[in-house]
Amino acid sequence: MVASCNALGLFGGERLVLVRGVEGLDEAQVQDIIGYLADPTPGTCLAMFGGKGVAEDGPLATAVATAGDVRIFDAPDDEHAVQWVVKRFSEQGIACPNGVARRIVKRAGIEIGDLALEVEKLATYGRGEPPTEADVDLLVAEQLDVKPWNMTDAWGRRDAAGVISFATADIEKPDDVQRISAIFANHVRRVRQALLVMEAGGSPKEVQKQLGLRSPYQAQGLCRQARAFSEPELARAVVRLAELDEAIKGGSRLDPRLELELALVEISAE
Repeated sequence: MVASCNALGLFGGERLVLVRGVEGLDEAQVQDIIGYLADPTPGTCLAMFGGKGVAEDGPLATAVATAGDVRIFDAPDDEHAVQWVVKRFSEQGIACPNGVARRIVKRAGIEIGDLALEVEKLATYGRGEPPTEADVDLLVAEQLDVKPWNMTDAWGRRDAAGVISFATADIEKPDDVQRISAIFANHVRRVRQALLVMEAGGSPKEVQKQLGLRSPYQAQGLCRQARAFSEPELARAVVRLAELDEAIKGGSRLDPRLELELALVEISAE
């Protein structure tokens, strides 16, 4: 962190250094930062974000207060989100009942960005009238508790719509795109390896052995999915996912989420 703050920018001008997870810093690291804050680099803004464990009267917060600002926020919960939804509607001159706001939060979650979109959608649909629970059920998609196998199973069925639905429902922050891409890249490689073993006459038991799988059910699932694809298809999918990895790491000007969706459609299509 200190080295990043002291490094010179390539293009000059002001710089912003963002750091997450500062609650995990040990005492020696905190002292290094305190030493830096005593004489910070001109033109560099250091923004540190932390969760529980960063005390308002602790040494790090005290040092930051001498050089800049310390802001402590309560973690959002369902009730905070409900009140936020009610207030957001009121800003548009719409009275949203607490029960309806609670239903919106239950279906959409507590992420402010998601809630803002849902409020805008319902306000436009209602043309200034208060939203109803029926409106919420009609327009607000219920948040899914997505597991990795939900996505990979949908891909194995060649269910492109299902793959997109599960994958996008599991995206909450930019880093999630890369995580989902890695899940698919690893899974598709395994399915291709399973197919190669099967084409050589191997059984699911041999697949389990060669791929180092813990459970025979994993091997059986890979073999089942492998039968839905040809080897050239899986080879192209491996290449396509490698291209996706490059794209979302800066190789494309398109939004990473759009790049993910395009790739998943391509590798799922028959």
